[in-house]
Amino acid sequence: MANSPGSPESQSETPKLARTPLFDQVVAQNARLTAFAGWEMPVQFSGLKKEHAAVRTAVGIFDISHMGKFAFHGKQLREQLQSLVPSDLTRLQPGQAQYTVLLNPNGGIIDDIIFYYQGEEESGEQRGMMIVNGATCTKDKDWLLANLDTDLVTLQDLSTSKVLIAVQGPLAISHLQPFVKEALAPVKA
Repeated sequence: MANSPGSPESQSETPKLARTPLFDQVVAQNARLTAFAGWEMPVQFSGLKKEHAAVRTAVGIFDISHMGKFAFHGKQLREQLQSLVPSDLTRLQPGQAQYTVLLNPNGGIIDDIIFYYQGEEESGEQRGMMIVNGATCTKDKDWLLANLDTDLVTLQDLSTSKVLIAVQGPLAISHLQPFVKEALAPVKA
């Protein structure tokens, strides 16, 4: 009988959710999972109130690997990106980041982003990273490729191959410092 329970016609195709590289580890820690922007993500471990309090008073760690991650290089990287954002990216020194937005030609906001300037190589090539929202990753990538001169700037999409961790809270720097060579104290929150 067509469309009877259990028949192939009655079973809707549920799209498979993407998983971050840390998925097995969060499952092993008994994370409560949820779907977000096409990803199966941990939403909590020990309870929302307890985790919220930990981040407000101490430190919390978040797997934000679902966010878009683009690597850029090119001799005119900052200048090319400058035409797409309202912030002055040319003032960034190596290792500095800028929270800003991608703009359409009318000044409307496409997405909020973080751009990290990694510096300039001896060849004159500038390097940088951009973090975009997971839900708009494909749209943002398409917009960037359509509006950057790809003869001058190369975009590499690292969204599915790199882990991204957010460490937040008033004790974040002191907890991270033992794992990092550079002094984190100058980092402005």
